[in-house]
This record gives sequence, structure tokens and C-alpha cells, in this order.
Amino acid sequence: MEKRKEIWEYGIVTILSTIAFLAIMGCFTGKGLFDHNPYNTYALQADSWRQGRLDLSQDYPWLELAIFNEKYYCSFPPFPSYLLFPLTFIWGSNTPDFFLLFVFDLIIAAFLYKLAIQSDIKPAYGMLEAFLALFASNMVFIIIDPSVWFLAQTMCFMLSLLAIFYGRKGNAMLSLLFFSCSVGCRPMQAVFLPVLLYWIYRAQKEREPELSVGKMIRQNIWCVVPAAVIGFSYMVLNYARFGNIMEFGHNYLPEFVRSEKGQFSVSYIADNLRTLFALPEFAEDGKMVINTMGNLSVMIVSPIVAIVILLMIITLLKKEKKEAVSAILVLVFSCVYMLIVVMHKTMGGWHFGNRYSNDILPWIYAATLIMFRKHPEWMKYQIPCFIFSFCLNVTGTIAVYNGWV
Repeated sequence: MEKRKEIWEYGIVTILSTIAFLAIMGCFTGKGLFDHNPYNTYALQADSWRQGRLDLSQDYPWLELAIFNEKYYCSFPPFPSYLLFPLTFIWGSNTPDFFLLFVFDLIIAAFLYKLAIQSDIKPAYGMLEAFLALFASNMVFIIIDPSVWFLAQTMCFMLSLLAIFYGRKGNAMLSLLFFSCSVGCRPMQAVFLPVLLYWIYRAQKEREPELSVGKMIRQNIWCVVPAAVIGFSYMVLNYARFGNIMEFGHNYLPEFVRSEKGQFSVSYIADNLRTLFALPEFAEDGKMVINTMGNLSVMIVSPIVAIVILLMIITLLKKEKKEAVSAILVLVFSCVYMLIVVMHKTMGGWHFGNRYSNDILPWIYAATLIMFRKHPEWMKYQIPCFIFSFCLNVTGTIAVYNGWV
């Protein structure tokens, strides 16, 4: 009973701390719960669906729109519009995006904490881990603004986290459903499917030690149906708009249509790798230069990535095979994900830090918990990393949103 009370108490503190953080960031950036979102491509798309059309009916010059057959379309994967669609019957295209983002942030904080508790981490350390993943990472930049790019990434983080949480519980249906939804926000999340299936298998095998892979597949075959329906809907929508079940629209952005190399090319890798691991630059007066187009090492803006690598090495040296397998799987597929990212023409556009790397963080976070479960005494050594990254991301985020650089 005492343990349950402690879990609830730290959970409440986690949520209240998240609210406090979002409130102070709102004060410094001027972003309020009921502000209008001018970069509301998803709401415009959802409202067009409500009106019975797939295109946006007109050009919005400040948005990144796909142009196909002289019509304008949302150029991003569609799932966020699925959630916004029912809201358009009340608000039209002026959906309460800032408030929705606030709710998503609270869900993220709650499930970061719940995943830590699920992993047998003590409540106080679970709260610390949740803060490290959310406040001491480059997530800081995207969780305060529901502009189309950041809304999709925040939703992807949330849905991936839900998929992992229910996967680690062995609930294949909910896990795969949420995973399918996350892919509808950031399609490259699909590369993590083997990791998720492994965790689902491990969770079910703990309940049923004699469970074989074949038996698991037979038992869970119907659990795939809801996720498959969601995935099929993406393909139908893609085909209806662009005549290609795999085309979400990004290839029809004018910048990629005009480019000889297109959206993805191996020729982008060298420059983008330098961006992915770029060290801070300093002016002659010794002040750090805040780059408004990212260009700051993922290891610096999200130190949990460096932490998981260090933990994996220690775990391997200690020959803790079960924990090492999860870490290796996560890191391998994170590398696959980031390889695809560095083949992309841009590395996130206008932002502070290195926001494309945020998409791997739910998986990295889950892997750290698996290794910390066996060695909770290591967790306190993250605090200096927390302080450093928290200050860096908060300062950089406020500076960029205020146009101080």
C-alpha cells in the first residue's frame, strides 16, 4: 500500500512539474494555451475532409504544401489530421492546437514515468528519468509549439511511447495500434517494428515461459487487424491523392521537385553527418553561437543518446545478455533510422538543436530503463547531464523563438 501511494505521489509531482515547465516556457516565448496556430496544415486538411475534398482548395504560401495536378495538398503523413477531424465540426480549421499539444505533453510525461515504474525503477528515479527524456533533451523545442512539423513529431513521440508501454506489458493489439498511428506521423518509425515485436514476445514469454515464436504469432494474429486497418487507410488516402500508395506528398514539395537529387540522396550524407555531430561554435567574445537551423550534436542536445551507448558497453562487459540484447536492437535500428535521416535534403529546417533525432528518443529511453533496472545506483550520475542539457535546450529554445539570434 505504501509503495502504491509513493508511486502515485511521484506521478502527480511529475505531471505538476510538467505543467510548471510548460507555463514558464509559455511566459518566455509568448505561447498560450488558446493561441491561434498559423502553421496548421493538419487542421486545414482535416477541415477539407469535412467539406468532402482531399486537396486544400487554395494555396497557403507560408505552408509547405505539395502541388500535384495543379492542386494543393498537405505534404505530411496524415495521422494528426485523423485526430483533428472530429474537432473541425466545432472549430473548423481553427482547432485548439496549442491546448491539444499541452494535453499530449502531459500524456508523454505520464507515460515516461509509467514506463519507468513498469521497468521496476523506484518512483523518485522514475521521475528523474522522465524529466531527463523530456526536459533535458531536444524535445524542449518542439513540445511548446503545435506548428505542423512539431505537432507531428510530438505526437509521434507520444504514440511511440504508448506502443512501447503496452508492448512491454504484452498487449499486442494496443501496442501495434499505437505503433501504426505513430508511423502515420513519422513513416520512418516503421524501422523500429522488430524492436517492438521483440519486446512484445519477451513480455508474453515471461507470462508463459513455454511460449514459442510460432505460438505467439498464432495467438496474436487478430491483434494485427486494428493496426492493419490504420495502415491500409494511409495507403488508400495516398493513392486517392497522388496515385501511389507510398506517397504522402513530400516529394511534390516545390523544393524537391526543383532539386536534381530529390528528397533523399546519398550525396546529402556527408554534410548531414557533420550537422548530426556538430560541436558548438563560439563568437570572439566567448559566447556560444545559437544556430537557428539546428546544427548541434545530438549527443549534446539529447545526452540520453550518449548515456544509452555507455550503458550498453558496461552491460556487455558485465555479460548481462538479456539487457544487452534490447540495447543493441534499439541502437542498431536507431542507426538505421538516422542513416535514412542523413540521406534527407534537410536536417529539420528552422529550429534549435537537432530535432530529427527526437524520433529515436522513446526507444532509447526504454532501453536505458531496461539497463538501469539492474543497476539503479548508476542513475544519479546522469544529473550533471540533466543540468547541462536542460539549461542548453531551454536557453536555445527561448532565444530562437524570440528571434534573439
